[in-house]
Amino acid sequence: MYLIAYIDDIVIIENDATRLSQLNEHLCNHFQTKNLESLKYFLGIEVVQSNEGVIFERKYALDILKETYMIDCKLVDCPMDSNQKLMAE
Repeated sequence: MYLIAYIDDIVIIENDATRLSQLNEHLCNHFQTKNLESLKYFLGIEVVQSNEGVIFERKYALDILKETYMIDCKLVDCPMDSNQKLMAE
């Protein structure tokens, strides 16, 4: 079981539905909490629930592009030699 707390948000990750339900009940009995069910966003990062536990940073990247007024910029291909070896100098 994982429990992540940030300011006034708590994220609980648990595979066992019974244990998760018991913890939610315990928290509701001892604190003023609200269960919002499945997680959609946390700290600006979009969370898509699947068996692989996928996290997408698309929304975060789009927010940065909007803040820097680059959301409407045109894409340009920058080909790179895939056999190039990078060196410290």
